[in-house]
Amino acid sequence: MSLIVCFFLIFALFSTPAGSHDASALTVNIKQSNIEPNNANILLGDSVYWINLDSRENVTHRIVHDSDGDGLYNGSNDWDSGILLSWTPNGTCIDENGNKTLGCAVTFELYFNETSDIGTYEYVNLVYLNETLIENRTFTVTVKADIHLEAINTYCFGDDCDDKNEPVISIETSNETERPYWLLYVSGFSGSLALLLAIKLIFFPPKASLIETSYQDDE
Repeated sequence: MSLIVCFFLIFALFSTPAGSHDASALTVNIKQSNIEPNNANILLGDSVYWINLDSRENVTHRIVHDSDGDGLYNGSNDWDSGILLSWTPNGTCIDENGNKTLGCAVTFELYFNETSDIGTYEYVNLVYLNETLIENRTFTVTVKADIHLEAINTYCFGDDCDDKNEPVISIETSNETERPYWLLYVSGFSGSLALLLAIKLIFFPPKASLIETSYQDDE
């Protein structure tokens, strides 16, 4: 019986609450008349995976984001998928002779792993016909904090943020953030004490029990 109690105490001690969610990729389909979903919402640690499903002849697409507003897409925080050709059943760019086109792409994937990636991004889908720009469409990607991540520091991102409000910290929010850590400390300390007590009971049983056993043997 003591061994069973000890097992459950050890299991409770080393069992930890669930951490961050499993990273996943959100597929965004580029179609002839739209992009689906046109407003992508993901959690920090996820990625966005664009795939060109527009099968129109000689029509290509390009996904871009101009982070610094300079009109170019070569900055460190800019996005540029390059030209995306139409998706084929085997997921590659195949020419009329059945050969793969060198340097071509049909998909584009972006990862959002850093806390600095949290925010809403406005990006543009450029549509070309015979390499001539014929349309541009604007969509968004919103990256939210994973509330299960430990020690995550969220902050406002983008032009909508007011720098004057940055020093203001909500006391209520701060307390809610710190509370789980105190619970973890208390739980860990209590579990350690319970484990030590179980070990003591197993290897050092109470003397009263030994005396009672000896007395019964004498009778």
